[in-house]
Amino acid sequence: MPNYKEGLDRHQQLLFPPSMDEYVDENNPVRAIDSYVDSIDLAAVGVFTCNGGSEGQPAYHPSLLLKIYLYGYLNSIRSSRKLERELKRNVEMMWLCMGLSPGYKTIANFRKDNPSVLKQLFRDFVMLCRSVDLIDGEVVAIDGAFLRANASKNQLISEKMTRKDMESVEEKITEYLSSLEYSDTCENKEITPVVKKQNLNRLKKNKLKLSSNLRTLKEHNATQYCKSDPDATLMSKPAHNLMAYNTQIAVDGKYKFIVATDISSKGVDLDQLYPISIQAKEATGNKKIKVAADAGYYNPKEIKKCVDEGIDVYVPIQDKQKQQKDKGKFTRDAFVYDEAKDCYICPNDKVLKRRKTIYEKNGIKRLMYFGTRSVCTVCPIRSQCLPPKTPAKRLWRWEHESLIEAHRTKMQTHKAKTMIKQRAALAEHPFGTIKQKLGWSHFLVRGKTKVAGENALIMLTYNFRRLLNLIGITLFQKLVKASKSGNIEDIKQEIVEYIAVLHFFKALFRQKMCLYIWILKKLS
Repeated sequence: MPNYKEGLDRHQQLLFPPSMDEYVDENNPVRAIDSYVDSIDLAAVGVFTCNGGSEGQPAYHPSLLLKIYLYGYLNSIRSSRKLERELKRNVEMMWLCMGLSPGYKTIANFRKDNPSVLKQLFRDFVMLCRSVDLIDGEVVAIDGAFLRANASKNQLISEKMTRKDMESVEEKITEYLSSLEYSDTCENKEITPVVKKQNLNRLKKNKLKLSSNLRTLKEHNATQYCKSDPDATLMSKPAHNLMAYNTQIAVDGKYKFIVATDISSKGVDLDQLYPISIQAKEATGNKKIKVAADAGYYNPKEIKKCVDEGIDVYVPIQDKQKQQKDKGKFTRDAFVYDEAKDCYICPNDKVLKRRKTIYEKNGIKRLMYFGTRSVCTVCPIRSQCLPPKTPAKRLWRWEHESLIEAHRTKMQTHKAKTMIKQRAALAEHPFGTIKQKLGWSHFLVRGKTKVAGENALIMLTYNFRRLLNLIGITLFQKLVKASKSGNIEDIKQEIVEYIAVLHFFKALFRQKMCLYIWILKKLS
């Protein structure tokens, strides 16, 4: 007879049944969630829930709902219906919620009704990490990614496509009317074209719908409008288009914590550098912060704002003159600015003098520098500089162009190139983890305000997970207790020592693995 292990009899009653606490071990992350949420004064951050009344059943405490969401997002469970199901079958959730099981509507309403609270909780957690020197703000990397909105492209109204469809419908209506007119005048009824009246009615209905869509666009002063989520916009990726929000993050270089986050309805990053940089500066408390971003953030106006605030910015300059170089034409760099005489010197060593004309657009003033017609007409290298019909060379210079020239010089240094490489390692890793490992590639709520709240919850959960991985659950619980009692200095040194030991063993392990691989190569 084979010898197998036997389980407990499901119907046997135990004399001393185990408590719920025995099912959750001491190193379970659910204990960290419980300790953290219990340390928060939710009333101080303005949490909004139904607080119950003298009549009817009592309401669920906000801390209970926050625990449910933190556990759910840590375990890639975001749907309120799935969270409700977990409450009734997941032992960890039963322990965390002490046997309470709110309905999916109650769970969903907490996330929907408290966007500002979720944003404040994210900021408070960043402050907690900063209080024990896990964030220093020496180097901060910025990046953006499109996260899919809870909206369908089928509900999108686009002005360009609507006008195109309107023209097509009007053409078809004209064809039908012409066909009807021909059928009335046709003498040979055997060859009379068959025109169905319902087709014409369908086209007229479609025309009315398109006219209504154009009125909607005009009312909202927009070129595109999504009926299911008006704040979401159609954003383009190399492979496809999607209804999305542009999520921005700033990642601290010390231990890769996200220190600032925001969302935008625009599909480009040109106007996002200053807002996210100033948030990162405030969050880290470092007045000499260094910020690195990719070329998509390059905007002279935004760089000027950052420099005025004392933020050291590293953003690659987009090469917009490549086509000119490929054609053998002179680029703007070939014209040298003489600061003393306030003029430009062209490749033929001629002067382009400043004119009184000033061009202003989007808050940027540009000064015009113009060559003379007599000089440019007889210039021996004119073909490399001007089109045939252009009489003389003209250049525009921003009033703060010297700042951009200094930035261009800085970006040629070894330090700047190192910063750009470091940026990719810092900022792109969180989005990879968020989208691929945790499955947070889309939002579940609608409207920019609510989406900003869910975005803050996502980033808070990412930081929470990262802190647990860095210092462990036991030390995290000590940190929470110390923060609540105001004795942060007592735990700070312990965290430093723990991380130092952890890094030592990691380095030792890598060293031994390299040695092991080297020995294997030698033996083979």
